[in-house]
Amino acid sequence: MFSSKAKSSSSKYAPLALHADDEDSIATPEERSFPDDDHSSPSSPSLVASDNIAALAPSKPSQLPKLILYFSFALALLSAVNVALLPATLSKYQAYPFSDSELEALPHGDARLGLDRAAKMIHPPQVYHHAWPDRIARVSRKLKSAVWGQGVQVYVTVEDSTIMHFPIPSTGVNACALSWRPPPEFSARAKDLTTKGDITEIEVWQLIAPSATVSSTMDELDYDTLSYSTLPVRGELLGVLDLTAKPNSTTLEFACPSEADSLTVEMRCQRVACHVSFKQNDMAPSFGFELVRRRE
Repeated sequence: MFSSKAKSSSSKYAPLALHADDEDSIATPEERSFPDDDHSSPSSPSLVASDNIAALAPSKPSQLPKLILYFSFALALLSAVNVALLPATLSKYQAYPFSDSELEALPHGDARLGLDRAAKMIHPPQVYHHAWPDRIARVSRKLKSAVWGQGVQVYVTVEDSTIMHFPIPSTGVNACALSWRPPPEFSARAKDLTTKGDITEIEVWQLIAPSATVSSTMDELDYDTLSYSTLPVRGELLGVLDLTAKPNSTTLEFACPSEADSLTVEMRCQRVACHVSFKQNDMAPSFGFELVRRRE
């Protein structure tokens, strides 16, 4: 009998709890039913989560939409009042128009505002006096003794040059230039021009003396006996002409000869397979080389 009681009492046990001092102690049911003080502190995860949920709760609605609605309503009401008063205002001005003195007193704007300055900024177009050559002769570097004489044939290649004599216009400023005027595109004279190869750089050289040994002027040059072996002395390069340019091609301006009434130049080409040939006749529509002098 005592053994059964002892057996029943020995079957009951309590769990052991480990403390920091490594001593075994029996935890009572009261101790196991309540959490530790650390878990009940304000910094516990359950309380932090509840704080976050409270922060994410919707705030009080803003007053901005109501203000926008009120402002739009006031603006619409003001516009309606202006439209309603417009007929009465127009009829009043129609019944009592402004007098001439009242109209003159109104602050009218200047309709020409800025146009006077624009006229000063725009440069006037440059107008030139034109002069066509009165003497033309061909010379050849390959056939140095060949003489073609004076004529109207212009022939410029790698081996051939054309000598031209231009009278200088008597009036104008001291600014001259050589110009190329191509034939009109759809005219019958367009077939009179023959070009081959690269014709974008036709050199214009000034001839300053008939000979390096004889002192004479260029006006005394005989074009009927002119050949490459008797070619006059070259001076400076006056410019380069591009015969493919539209509507024309002009060299840079240079000083007109001050002590002469004419200008003699040599047209030559240094490009490979360069070829230009035509007859510069004084007939309409005219095309070819010309000397221009800027007007005053």
